[in-house]
Amino acid sequence: MKKYSIEHEGHIIPFVIQRKNVKNINLRVSQDASVVVSAHDRVPFELIKSFVYQKAPWIIKNIKRFEQKRRQAPDKEYVSGEVFAYLGRPYRLIVERASDKEEVALQEGKIYIFTRDIEDFTKKAQLLGSWYKAQAETVFQDSLGRMLVLLNRFFELERPKLTIRTMKTRWGSCSWNKQKITLNNKLIEFPLECIDYVVLHELAHFKYQRHDDAFYDFMSGIMPDWKKRRKILRRH
Repeated sequence: MKKYSIEHEGHIIPFVIQRKNVKNINLRVSQDASVVVSAHDRVPFELIKSFVYQKAPWIIKNIKRFEQKRRQAPDKEYVSGEVFAYLGRPYRLIVERASDKEEVALQEGKIYIFTRDIEDFTKKAQLLGSWYKAQAETVFQDSLGRMLVLLNRFFELERPKLTIRTMKTRWGSCSWNKQKITLNNKLIEFPLECIDYVVLHELAHFKYQRHDDAFYDFMSGIMPDWKKRRKILRRH
C-alpha cells in the first residue's frame, strides 16, 4: 500500500489507505503507531486526506499513548530475574537447564522454565506461552462455571462455548447468536476477580446485547463492585 502523510501543528502523520467495500471512512491507530484508513474506491483522496486531518488530534493522542506503553513495558528476554504476572501477582522467572523433560512449573513463588538450551529465546517463549495457555483454559473454565451459577439465579442459560485468543483492543467478546464467548488470553495475568468480571460481563450480553442502563443495572445486581474490577483492567 502506498504511504501518504499530513502535517498537523508540527506533527507529521503518515498513513496508508485500504480500499474496501465499506460505507463510511474508517480510521484506526495500531499499537505499532501505524495509521490505516479504510474507504471505498469511490471516495476521492482529498476527502480521505481531509478526514485524517480532522482526526489528527485524536491520532496524535493515541500514537503518544502507544509509544508510552512500549517504553513502560519493554520486551521480555526470558532470562532469570525477569518478572511475569500470573493471576494478579508478580513472579520472578528462573531459567534452569533440563536434564530430561522441558516444562514450566510454578514453585515457591517463582516461575521456573526447564529447558535443554537456556539460550534458546524462541523455545523459552514457547514453553512459557504454552504454560500460560494451559492455565488459562483451566482458570477461565472454572470462572465460567461460577459465573453461570450466579447468572442462572436470574435467567436460565446453557453453558456457552469458550474460546481463548489474543485480542488487542478488548478483554472479551460475546457471540450470543453462536452461543460462544471469547476471552483475551492476557487475562490470565490479572486477579481472579477481574477474570470473573469479564466472564460475567460477556454472559450478561446473552440477555442484554447493548451497553444500556438495563445491562449495567443487571451487572450491579449480581456484582456490585464490577466498576472496581473494571478499573483494575483499565489501568493496564
